[in-house]
Amino acid sequence: MLIAVCAFQVELMAQGQADTVGSLLLYAQQRHYVRVTHVSHPDMNAFTVCLHVLPEDQGSQTVLSYTSSEHENEGSISISADGDSREVGLWIGNEFVNLPHSFKAHVWTNYCVTWSSQTGGADFWINGMVGEQRQLKRGYSVSLSGVFILGRDQDGLLGISNSNAFVGKMTDVNVWDYILSTADIRDQMSCERNSTVVGNVLSWGTTRLGLYGGVELDGQY
Repeated sequence: MLIAVCAFQVELMAQGQADTVGSLLLYAQQRHYVRVTHVSHPDMNAFTVCLHVLPEDQGSQTVLSYTSSEHENEGSISISADGDSREVGLWIGNEFVNLPHSFKAHVWTNYCVTWSSQTGGADFWINGMVGEQRQLKRGYSVSLSGVFILGRDQDGLLGISNSNAFVGKMTDVNVWDYILSTADIRDQMSCERNSTVVGNVLSWGTTRLGLYGGVELDGQY
């Protein structure tokens, strides 16, 4: 399956100035990471996270981490490939579940993770195909009082971990405060132009990003 990569440009915060440059994040080394500079939103009782990635390494790699004043692992998503073993890892409120799959990615891949506090159900999607559901943190609300980091894990609020760092390319990272429908998940994967293409919590192309450690912005896919 060929995956479209949306051509939204990134708004970059550098030395206090906002610039719109490039549309792809290039993580060439494990010390690279991206900080979402500001998210103002009520606590979430549901969410959808979607992104396109092209990892260069195997092993476990954190693609998104969120630490609040209450929990170090308020929310985190990792992708892992080790031989024939593959999974998506999900932390919510310091509780972890693994979401195993058999998809072997050699090109750009679209991942989506959804979760509902009402049911506790967590689902993941790879290139528009849904995987096996897991249960965690039923009745919980995800606090949005903290910091989003793309490409690295966090050790407490504002602390950056050197383990499980992402190496590769990443783009089209979006977070919604509700569960996207199957049709909407497939639309964002193929970059259909409708109101759900970008998130209402973290919006690719609108939410400002701070680049650290040498992350590069590029428009070449």
